[in-house]
Amino acid sequence: MLYEFGQHTIELPFRKGPIDEQGRMLLWFEGQLLADQNNVVWPAHNHPFKTSSELFVGLLDGKPYYCANVTSPGNTELLGLRDVASKSETLFSLASRAKGLLDWQSQHQYCGQCGQPTQQIATEFALTCQPCRLRFYPRISPCIIVLVTHGDKVLLAQGERHKKSGWYSTLAGFIETGESAEQAVAREVFEEVGVQLKNIRYMNSQTWPFPNQLMLGFMAEYDGGDITPAPGEIADAQFFELNNLPKHSPGMTIAGWLIQAYKKERLG
Repeated sequence: MLYEFGQHTIELPFRKGPIDEQGRMLLWFEGQLLADQNNVVWPAHNHPFKTSSELFVGLLDGKPYYCANVTSPGNTELLGLRDVASKSETLFSLASRAKGLLDWQSQHQYCGQCGQPTQQIATEFALTCQPCRLRFYPRISPCIIVLVTHGDKVLLAQGERHKKSGWYSTLAGFIETGESAEQAVAREVFEEVGVQLKNIRYMNSQTWPFPNQLMLGFMAEYDGGDITPAPGEIADAQFFELNNLPKHSPGMTIAGWLIQAYKKERLG
């Protein structure tokens, strides 16, 4: 399986066995990456840390990458995933996958149905409970994120927790059981700001490991209704002119990408 990120290709075959001496390691402590003076990856066989069992992450430009938790970070710098995202899209993708695998390994040591220990399946990234015949895969939570447009204006909202910072962004939410992504777009927007949509169109996607979302990006046109921010969730929501936007999500995020894409579409 291949994933494209900029000029790089990440290959995700299933692998078991000894760690490749040419490999690189992403090391974690309490959900943050250990960084040396130059980078956040370490030689797989030449680092000074005591680790948990290592997991294979993928191949980047043919080189294997692994991940593991450490018992102590020593004097190294610790980076959150948002810090990594600002440095490199490719590294962010690798780190997102690594964190997801480590969370999966930690959270599914036992079967949630019978409590028996799980075992690694020999041919794929899955744990199994033999008595229950259940399989547990790394968790992915699908979400929608949508830029609502109205001519040369876009609808941006400010969450309650962003009131002090003045930060605005597009609307987003989890896809509920039994609904399509497009249905989730219409529902979330109506629940959060009380307006109807038309011409919902899929645009792009981005992994967002906070903790395990896959953001499915959409654009949709305003089709009526008065903006009514959801109490306790949305502090403010309004249409902004594309040439006079408030402080908003940066381009490294899919929210920022959607805004920039529509701005280019309308204004060139």
